[in-house]
Amino acid sequence: MKKLLLSAVLILSVNAENLKSVLNYAITHNELAISKDITAKQPLMESKSLKKDYYPKVYIGGAYQRLDPAPFGKPGDTYSGFVKVSVNLYDGNKKKYQIKSKKFQFESLNYQSKSYKKQLEFNIVNLYFNIKSIKAQLKALKTAKEYLLAEYKRVENSYKQGLVTEYDVKKIEASLFNTNYQIENLKYQLSELKSNLNLYVGKKINNIDDSFILSPKKIKANTLDNIKALNAQMKEIEYSAKSLDSAYKPQIKLEDTYSIYKYGRDDKVLYEEDNQNQLSLTVNMLIFDNNSLKTQKEALLIQKLSLKKQIDYYKKEQNKNLKLALLNIKTIKTQILSAQKSLEAANIAFEMISNKYHIGEATVVDYLDALNQKTSALAEYKVALYRLQVAYANYYLNANCDIRKYIKEK
Repeated sequence: MKKLLLSAVLILSVNAENLKSVLNYAITHNELAISKDITAKQPLMESKSLKKDYYPKVYIGGAYQRLDPAPFGKPGDTYSGFVKVSVNLYDGNKKKYQIKSKKFQFESLNYQSKSYKKQLEFNIVNLYFNIKSIKAQLKALKTAKEYLLAEYKRVENSYKQGLVTEYDVKKIEASLFNTNYQIENLKYQLSELKSNLNLYVGKKINNIDDSFILSPKKIKANTLDNIKALNAQMKEIEYSAKSLDSAYKPQIKLEDTYSIYKYGRDDKVLYEEDNQNQLSLTVNMLIFDNNSLKTQKEALLIQKLSLKKQIDYYKKEQNKNLKLALLNIKTIKTQILSAQKSLEAANIAFEMISNKYHIGEATVVDYLDALNQKTSALAEYKVALYRLQVAYANYYLNANCDIRKYIKEK
């Protein structure tokens, strides 16, 4: 039996998912993360299209005309074809600013993608340690259940012999049923957390290892990716506004068209096959639009100002969150020390009361209360340990650090 249990433990250890590998997998397989990466590529393609617009465009075309009856001295059928080459020599630097705008749009979307991935990493870490916490609580309750089952059998036999009251039996029985309910409730919570973890990661996670997160030491906080995204968005708007100004500058286009004509049902002396080349240079300039473009530019600059205020707010929020994250770590460490002392006291109290209870110097109520305190103290201690891990991850998130760099395996 022991060999079977040992084999099962070894199999679970081998198949356990490493937290860092889970995060690496999630970043490349989470559907929303993939979607954001795809969206970020759109401005690059649009920029590529704009760059191609600098090259000449070539058009071909043709026409056929038939007159019935054919006019005297004129062809009844006319065939024509042409090739036209067109190039924009100057557009007031419109495309230049549009390309720069697309560059910063890409940067903004890319930073948004990075921000989402780091939040995704934190959510997974949070679920990971919450699952660990639930499992620790389950283990404590199952241990308590073993005590209750053994005591229930003993008390039930004693009741049949008339050594204890029915109250003692019912009290332990009630405590046993309550423990069963708590176990089932935790199992449901565990299933819910695992389902969420599978959704975030993009695959089913059967078992997890004992990875842990290092305590933050001399960590330099970086500007959050969502703030960087807003900065890039401001630059995008700035160049979009400049592209509007190009409309007030001269627009110069060069075109060269070569045409061929052929005739049917005509006087061959008068109408022979001929061709023609037409070279044209056009210049136009907007001189009045009732300030339409100027108003559009002002609207963009208002949007830019709005983004500036958002950046100022998020910078203050980041500083606030960093201070609270450090304070939370300090508070949880104090909680761990307190929970550790409570657990030590609860273990001693349970051992003492259990001995007294079995020799008749303590009541069943005293015994159950001591068992409950021991179970609760153990669960609280484990929960506090895992809360500290989440608190570390929260600090790295607010410092805009890659959590994966601070994950270690036991």
